[in-house]
Amino acid sequence: MTTMLILAALATTLGGSPARPAAAQQGGEGGRACLSAAETRENVSSHHLREPMALLREAAAQTRAEPLGVRLCRWNEQFVYEISLLRRDGRVLRVFVDAASGARVNARSKQER
Repeated sequence: MTTMLILAALATTLGGSPARPAAAQQGGEGGRACLSAAETRENVSSHHLREPMALLREAAAQTRAEPLGVRLCRWNEQFVYEISLLRRDGRVLRVFVDAASGARVNARSKQER
């Protein structure tokens, strides 16, 4: 049962296919463009960003939720990780973290820029 919930939440959270180009994911989300796995690896290395899996584990521990996934996005010239977590009540929680510093970012203020 728990495995089915996690798989359902993953399908809902991840939405599109991993091969979807970053430009197609931009949509109307306030200048946010999420990167593919290959682009993420390249940018983590070239911009000296924090490792996504380490931040995913930290966020899961802080919120006492199960880690689902993490993706690197570019919001108005800043790299931000969008971290998806599954709470005990079955709801998916999204946490936004500055990819360079690891500090939490307020999603609303980022979208208003």
